[in-house]
Amino acid sequence: MGIPRPVARLLFEEGRRRPFSGSVLQIGRCYVYLRWDELERWARRDGFPLRTSIPRELSHDRHLASEGCISDRTFFLALGFDEVLSLDLLDDERPTYLQDMNKPVPAEIEGRFDVVFDTGTLVHVFDQKTAFSNIARLVKPGGRAIHGTSPSSNHVDMGFYMFSPTLHADFYTANRWQIDALALCEFEALWYRGLFVPPMWKTRPYSPGMLDAYRLGGLNGSAYSVWAVATKIAGAVADRSPIQGCYRESHAAGPGERPPLPGSEQTVRSDPDPSAPPAHVRLARWAHLRLKRGWRRVRPSGRRLPPVSSRL
Repeated sequence: MGIPRPVARLLFEEGRRRPFSGSVLQIGRCYVYLRWDELERWARRDGFPLRTSIPRELSHDRHLASEGCISDRTFFLALGFDEVLSLDLLDDERPTYLQDMNKPVPAEIEGRFDVVFDTGTLVHVFDQKTAFSNIARLVKPGGRAIHGTSPSSNHVDMGFYMFSPTLHADFYTANRWQIDALALCEFEALWYRGLFVPPMWKTRPYSPGMLDAYRLGGLNGSAYSVWAVATKIAGAVADRSPIQGCYRESHAAGPGERPPLPGSEQTVRSDPDPSAPPAHVRLARWAHLRLKRGWRRVRPSGRRLPPVSSRL
C-alpha cells in the first residue's frame, strides 16, 4: 500500500481542516513515494504546517530507500502524530500488530487510535463486514477513519474487490458516523517514475446518486479510487450492515408498500382486453419505450462528470 504525492496532499487538506495528533494506526504498513525535500516543498505549497524536528528515516523498503524515499514513521510524525503504528497479517514488514482482518480485532486495542488509516488493504480481505467493523472498532471516540485511497474502477485482480464510493457513504451512514470527506479520484499509478515526475490526480467530490448515469460503462478508461474520511461521533456504532442508499427508501416502506418499479404498471394479459387502446396508440407507446431505453444507453456519453475540484 502506498502514499504518493496526491495522497499526501489529500492528507494535508484533511490536516488543515482538523490537525492531526495522538496515534495513527496503518492497516497494512505504508510505502511512502516521496523524498523529504519533496514532502517539504508540497507542504509549503499547500500551506500545511509540517513538523520538521523529527527523525528522518529512509523507507523500510530497500528499493524506495535507494531512491531516497522517507519511512512511514517519518511521514506520519511530520503530519503531527506522536505515535505511528501498523497492523498486518504477515510479519515480513515488522508491523506493530499481527492481525487477520477477517477476524475481530482483540478487545485490548479497540478504541485505541486517533486515526485508522487504510490505503487499500481492505480490498485484499475476503470478509468485508468484519474488516469494516474492525476499522470502526479500532477508532477511539472522536477519532477518524481515513480511506486513502480505496481501489475502485479498473483495478482488476489488484484485490478481491473494487469499491464503489457508495459503500463508504452507506456503511458510515448506517453506523451513525459523521462523513467529513468523500471523493472519487482519477489517477495514474506511476509509483517509481512518479517519485520524480508525479502525474496529477483529478479528484471529484462524491455524493450518493451522482454517478447513476455512469453505472454501466459510463466512466472512461482511467483507474479510479475512493477517498473517504469519517469521524466516530457520539452514538456511532461498528456492526450495522448498510442497505445501499438507492434501495433504502423501498426497503423502509416494507414489502407490501414498496413503490412500483418503472414499467411495473404494465401487465401481460392472456386474454384480449376490450378496454385496450387501439393499435396505433400501442405502437406509439412501444416506439416511445424503445427511444427511452436507447437514450438510457447513450445518456452517459452526453453528460459531463461533476467538475474537477482539485488537481493533486
